Amino acid sequence: MSQFQTQQTTVSSETAGLQSYIAGVFSRMGIAVLITAAVAFLFYTTNLYMFSPIAFIFIAIAEFGICIFLSSRIMTMKQSTATACLYGYAALTGVTFSVLPVAFDLPTFFTAFLFAAVMFLCCAVIGHTTNVDLSKFTGLLIGGLIAMVVATIASLFIPALRDSLIISYIGVILFLFITAWDMQKVKSYYYGTAGGQGTAGANLAVYGAFQLYLDFINIFLYIIRIFGSRSSRK
Repeated sequence: MSQFQTQQTTVSSETAGLQSYIAGVFSRMGIAVLITAAVAFLFYTTNLYMFSPIAFIFIAIAEFGICIFLSSRIMTMKQSTATACLYGYAALTGVTFSVLPVAFDLPTFFTAFLFAAVMFLCCAVIGHTTNVDLSKFTGLLIGGLIAMVVATIASLFIPALRDSLIISYIGVILFLFITAWDMQKVKSYYYGTAGGQGTAGANLAVYGAFQLYLDFINIFLYIIRIFGSRSSRK
């Protein structure tokens, strides 16, 4: 076999390996989304969503704890533990999402979900195929996230911010960029672990799925707020 043929075979094998790794990441993310939807549907149809507001606080604390635990221990924990954290977080999110069909009508809920899915997938494809290194925008994106958190907290006390959709529009744009950025990070996880091999490669696939899951959930939440506001004005 010539050197050219050998190089061609190596490139083809590496491409196939990357595609398989990304497929694994998206399959985990897809399962997480299905868990969220199933739990939300169960709680909504059985009226279990009518629980104490204090329960929401405990769920939020649990979700935050999972985020910290997964981020700090992802390289050392077992893959089964990492996967359990991802799916546990998805289930807790499903509990809180069970109130959304009550706050918004079902057509708005499903329309927002479809729009979020299409926009998310488009940006994921862009992140996967673009030759632009999005990591150079890391500082800008993290700064945007911090600004969004501050603005969201401020909106709880400032009616003008709470009633305005400007935060939602900015949030959608921000998380679309972050989706493309996280998609590039998934590729870096693959190359940084010798083709996604070993415990580190497997755990980072779970972590990549978790990051993309969070991106999709945030895009959906901002879009449903925009759509819900438009519906209420008709």
